[in-house]
Amino acid sequence: MNAAAQTPVNLNGQRSNVIVSTSPATGRKLGEVPVTPLDALPAIMATARSAQKAWFEAGLAFRLEVLRRWQDSLRRNFDRIVGMVVAEQGRPPFEALSEFFSCIDLFAYYRRTAAHTLAAKRQFVLLAPHHQHWTVRQPYGVALIITPWNFPLILSIAPIAAALVTGNAVIFKPSEYSTQVGELLARTVRESGIPEGVFQIVHGTGEVGAALIAQQPDKICFTGSTATGRKIAATAGERLIPITLELGAKDAAIVLEDADLDRTAHGIVWGSLFNAGQACLSIERIYVARAIAEPLMQRMAAVIEKFINVGAGESPEITMGVLTTEAQLKIVEDQVREALASGARLICGGKVLDGLNGRAYAPTILTDLSPEMRLMREETFGPVLAVVPIDSPEEGVQAANALGYGLTGSVWTRDRARGLALMAQLEVGHASLNDHIITASVPQLAWGGVKNSGYGRSRGAEGLIDMTYAKVYSAERFFALPRELFWYPYPSGKYTLLRRFINVYYATTWRERLAALFGR
Repeated sequence: MNAAAQTPVNLNGQRSNVIVSTSPATGRKLGEVPVTPLDALPAIMATARSAQKAWFEAGLAFRLEVLRRWQDSLRRNFDRIVGMVVAEQGRPPFEALSEFFSCIDLFAYYRRTAAHTLAAKRQFVLLAPHHQHWTVRQPYGVALIITPWNFPLILSIAPIAAALVTGNAVIFKPSEYSTQVGELLARTVRESGIPEGVFQIVHGTGEVGAALIAQQPDKICFTGSTATGRKIAATAGERLIPITLELGAKDAAIVLEDADLDRTAHGIVWGSLFNAGQACLSIERIYVARAIAEPLMQRMAAVIEKFINVGAGESPEITMGVLTTEAQLKIVEDQVREALASGARLICGGKVLDGLNGRAYAPTILTDLSPEMRLMREETFGPVLAVVPIDSPEEGVQAANALGYGLTGSVWTRDRARGLALMAQLEVGHASLNDHIITASVPQLAWGGVKNSGYGRSRGAEGLIDMTYAKVYSAERFFALPRELFWYPYPSGKYTLLRRFINVYYATTWRERLAALFGR
């Protein structure tokens, strides 16, 4: 999920050793944190390495108990955390609440399932029945977790929780635009009684992140822009550090002529405007059967008119917040302005709304678009719906797959079989039928993309597996033979015996097996 960089300064621009957090909707100062000095990073990494071994050796039951206490601390601090998400990100309260719920539910899921997911898996080996073989999951060591501002709870908590449960130590760098939420999360972790050094938080721009990677962490989890992800992947590749990337997207919905227009209009508007469109999983491109394109756009415009109330603060009437950063607002404005200048047709929106610190952009529907427009090629990350009529579902699938991104995609139709067949053709990590972003809020399901949207997974059982490597154990079951079958020497009888075994055991017909068994 994309996020812009910020230079750490205070409100009057005089100091560069602090990051001041302000409300994007009001400009009100929310707090400040010191930038972590670069010369402190070696000690931070050394502390994490020193603490990690004992944390792992304490055992899974102990770590799950700490997770339970962290869950309780989050719940007790609910109002402060959700309130800070609303203030620091400019989000509607209900959206902050739903993100919080996903985190609590993820904790409960890991507490139920981690023991099974991480349990040793045994394998029987036919040619060595007197041996035991089993695979265990081992923590990497120190996990560096770098997260963005747009979903500062779930995109931070999911990898942190998985890393801690599996026995890793964590160094956590939240976005420069979500430092206050990051500090509240760090406080709840400490309240859980986690041992000293197992969890540490650092603050700063990309310079701090790059310096941390140079300290050779054992695992990196990064969520952010594709451009930054490429740089991190290249650096990690040079150092052979395993990495999980959740990057940008330009997700598409394909609407067939038999879709339920009312449900589709509601679902696509929500899937496009949730968090003011500042989500990598937002629907940014809508490929709709030509015969229903105009009726669908009119219904979507009506949904926006009736249900979207742009604002800031804690009123439950607010359904869409502001754009969190000035840089993101400029991207949205530039893409819409360019599209209109190139012949796009505006259905609604297309402007910055009055008030709200100049950060509120009206929900916008555009059509008559061409593939060359930036709006159709680059991630918008804002409240803009780009509608393109198509003449066949196959045209929609081809267009959806064409950009090289692959996080989420959806098909909207009453024909379940047809919809599932089209979903199978979408090159994405998550495909949905008559919905779009439901999978993002379900902790039991793995989350992540393909192609330019990244690789690796968080959440689900895969989220725990992703924070570990497989270590295989082999040992004699009852006794050790004087010599194993494959050891020296290599007499001809051993060769003949093994060759006959291969032909008997792996033959595909009984006739071949019998012929091999009797030497024919």
